[in-house]
Amino acid sequence: MERSDIQGPQRIPMDPKLLRAARTGDKSLLERLLPSIATAELAIAVPNNGDVLSAQDDPAEASILRGVTLGGNTALHIAATHGHLELAEMICERERSLVVARNVMLETPLHCAASAGHHQVVSSIVSFTRDSNGIGVDTALRARNRDGRTALHEAARNGHVDVAVELMSADPGLADMVDHAGISPSYLATMAESLAFLRILQSFTSKAPFPISYAGPNGQTALHAATFLQNSEIANELLKWNQILAKIADKSGSTPLHYAASAKNDKMVKLLLEHDTCLAYISDLDGLFPVHVAATMGRVGVISAFIKQCPDLDELLDNKGRNLLHTAVEHKSTAIVRYICERSELVKLMNARDYEGNTPLHLAVRNGDQDIVSLLIRNKRVCLNIMNNEGLTPLDLSIIGVEDGLTYVTNPAHWILMCLQWNGARFGPRRMDHVVRKDFGQEDLEKESKKHASLSQSFAISTVVIATMAFGAAFALPGGYRADGTPTLARRYTFKAFVIADTFAFIFSVLSTYFITFDGAELMSLRLRRYYVAFSIALLGMSTRILVAAFALAIYVVLAPVSNSFGIVVCVIASTSELLLHAHMIPLCKLAITMKSRVGWTGLFKSQVRRLVWSWFKYQIPQYLGVSFIYISIFLLPLL
Repeated sequence: MERSDIQGPQRIPMDPKLLRAARTGDKSLLERLLPSIATAELAIAVPNNGDVLSAQDDPAEASILRGVTLGGNTALHIAATHGHLELAEMICERERSLVVARNVMLETPLHCAASAGHHQVVSSIVSFTRDSNGIGVDTALRARNRDGRTALHEAARNGHVDVAVELMSADPGLADMVDHAGISPSYLATMAESLAFLRILQSFTSKAPFPISYAGPNGQTALHAATFLQNSEIANELLKWNQILAKIADKSGSTPLHYAASAKNDKMVKLLLEHDTCLAYISDLDGLFPVHVAATMGRVGVISAFIKQCPDLDELLDNKGRNLLHTAVEHKSTAIVRYICERSELVKLMNARDYEGNTPLHLAVRNGDQDIVSLLIRNKRVCLNIMNNEGLTPLDLSIIGVEDGLTYVTNPAHWILMCLQWNGARFGPRRMDHVVRKDFGQEDLEKESKKHASLSQSFAISTVVIATMAFGAAFALPGGYRADGTPTLARRYTFKAFVIADTFAFIFSVLSTYFITFDGAELMSLRLRRYYVAFSIALLGMSTRILVAAFALAIYVVLAPVSNSFGIVVCVIASTSELLLHAHMIPLCKLAITMKSRVGWTGLFKSQVRRLVWSWFKYQIPQYLGVSFIYISIFLLPLL
């Protein structure tokens, strides 16, 4: 029975001088420490289970070589690890039983030499096992460590080809042994990307009726590992040696083609499909075919390779009845959706329904993915009014996704709702009072109140910061002061414009703070609080824009006397920030582009759309007019 450690009285501590000799390879030091060969041969043999016996039975006959370190390593373990060939041979001659001695990890000296890649030491140890009485070659070569790995496993893990030659020459059957996790040497060699090692295993097992295992963890094979590593050279060799590997699935039902489909390298997919196109029609335990995996990961090149080799892959469905477009939409693989929408031969995927009746557009709306919804709607072959098994169209699902009460109008759910409505999508045949909820319940009121409270806190911080900046700028005027206390640049036109802009910024930020404070008061009705929010947001936008203008004017006042052109450049740069304050217009522009692609310019400017556009801009136009009036005032009042 194998032991995982060396306990109690069975351990003889190693002499420090012996440890130094084994590590440094000092042969002369070892010769001085060892007794005569005749005395050494009287030593008690070390059992195969690795227990190093003590000298209690007969101390006079005990060998100094039986000493071990805290890790249970003998001098032969240490010499083998460091590749000291002469030292290892000397130790084997004096204590041949140490060949099968185990440390706490149940490793023999052969494990240590193979792991370190010292093939000469491996060859020497193997030769001693052949000449020893009571120690067979199989006992040493097939000894397993705590993980169940042989010396060949350790060599394969590190890709030591020369060690593989020595071990396979002694015992070709090692290639068929797996460790406790079911991992074979060929799998470890593949993970080390050592094709030479694999060829050594194959050459020795092909000459005689010795099997070779390609097994890996969780039902994988070496071909799974090769496809995962995207090593086409190793994968090609494995397929030549054993074609069955291509169809072996792991515990999840995944074949090597599933692994290749999840990677970016489409060459591996082409290699496997050229070997056998039937691999594309093998699904895993979840019903996912390799093309579904590629769609999930967004591998456009892999999808293209699949379609070229197997044109009917658009008919493959998973356990939910979903095709590759459903899968791409569900996992938000925008590149795959764009690729499919551009190919006319894949038109049947556009409106396909899964087992729940959902089309790809249903799934995109449910996910709230604006980009994919836009791509699908732009394609005129996509029908917008297909109902699922619950009788819901994509527009019905978009209504469900819109939050009640206070929300941002360009949120994805709102954007998708507007996009569907503008492009002529319809509700399913239902009572409209069941679709549109006009009243809030008690739970909605509490949620809405929390929204207002949170919004008032964040907005109050912003407005107070702007007010503080404007207040500070009023008393730290650009250009400084004269000796009499008057501002140095007081008579300049741009200085006066700066003072007016700073004044407006301070006033509007204070007013915004005032209104947002009322929004946080729960004693007011939600309707009043919504009005206060609207006023506060409008005033905050105006104060932000005006503060930017004040900053630009102040910079110009300071720089103009030195470099007028440089001051103008800085003002232009500062003024471009105004464009960022209109970032909410980007989703609307994208919405207009989507509609133009589907219904053209004529449909874009229909009366219904004009009303929708007006209903959107009527909340923005007052703010724009107010800002324009303030800007005019800033530049006209200094003339008075």
